[in-house]
Amino acid sequence: MKTAVVLGGTVPHIDLICQLKERGFKTVLVDYGANPPAKPYADEHIMESTLDKEAVLGIAKAHNADIVISTSVDQANVVCCYVAEKLGLPHPYSYETALDVTDKVRMKAIMHQNGIETSRHISISEFEELKSADLRFPIMIKPADSNSAKGVKKAENIYEAEADFELAKGYSRNGMVIAEEFVEGPEISAYGYICGNEPHVIMIQERISTYDGADKVIKCYASLAPARISEKAKENAAKTLMQIAKAFKLDNTPLFFQGIVRGDDISVIEFAPRTGGGISTQTMKKAANFDFISASIDSWLGNQPDFTKSHPVSRLYAVNQVYADTGVIGAICGWDELEKDGLIDIISFYRGVHAKTDASSAGSSRVFVMVVSGDNEKQIKEKIGAVFSRIDVLDENGRSMIRKDLNLADIEFASIE
Repeated sequence: MKTAVVLGGTVPHIDLICQLKERGFKTVLVDYGANPPAKPYADEHIMESTLDKEAVLGIAKAHNADIVISTSVDQANVVCCYVAEKLGLPHPYSYETALDVTDKVRMKAIMHQNGIETSRHISISEFEELKSADLRFPIMIKPADSNSAKGVKKAENIYEAEADFELAKGYSRNGMVIAEEFVEGPEISAYGYICGNEPHVIMIQERISTYDGADKVIKCYASLAPARISEKAKENAAKTLMQIAKAFKLDNTPLFFQGIVRGDDISVIEFAPRTGGGISTQTMKKAANFDFISASIDSWLGNQPDFTKSHPVSRLYAVNQVYADTGVIGAICGWDELEKDGLIDIISFYRGVHAKTDASSAGSSRVFVMVVSGDNEKQIKEKIGAVFSRIDVLDENGRSMIRKDLNLADIEFASIE
């Protein structure tokens, strides 16, 4: 039997493991956690860091792996490519390319060299370098090589920037920090697949975020697809995907980017040659009938996916994250009848009873995520309003800790009116 070593036990990797099994692979999950979400689905679980290249190499050798794969975790993809090159296993791009697309210093430099529009920025290792830089505030400060928006903050002035720099540097593995000018405009995520030097755009989502609390934690609490941007901007999104692919020598791989739309033009924030995280692969499968997990497996095996059954997104699909205040979850109420009652299409949990939440981190304060579809924006907002009137997250003392203010139904944003 063939063996697949899967790096990371995240929710999207549940589907990855199941599909690998359907293709005849024994699955060995590598994740440092004792009980990651994907653990029950794997044939074997090894508690080890997905970021330890030599440890993963040893595991792959010991199991005589035929493939080492991670479809939605940036730094794990680096390790996959490293191990694949060492063992002569299939992989969609080189280890060097994997470094280029995960280290934001290298990424930004290559983008600039190839004329890909992105905000003005500098790469620094000491705060003094920022004080002498010619950047206009506000600025975004982020680690050069971290995941999931960890350590990413928006600084309005040089005083805020100093604390934000120290936070970002604490998350940076290589000690480098990116400081870039904040660009106004609707933010999008464009998901596509590059195959034969052609960009297949599957879905473009409009991201809705807020700067939450005294610490101004960036929380992308909702997204809407298809994004309300011009047809010309959609064409430019496809051109941008192709620009990125050519600049980084990418082909036969998933590819998505986050960007700011200004009229018809797009400024790229960052990108990754992988699937999106969270619930994005399930959303695209339902909205566009394209299986990104299956396509990712094909990519790692060197096969081309089938695009003939996919179609443009015709209904509106809203993804709403459900956040909670800091505490320990005692109960999650009211969610079990939502699908049956036709209010939601998909639901996926990040945390369960007894799990801790930390409002100072976007990732640590999410409890679950849901997808709602509708024929128009009014219907979407009505459904989400009905959902939030029925659900609650209680702490161990029975007090409500849900953030009901972070939803598309209650907060007025020009982009959804």
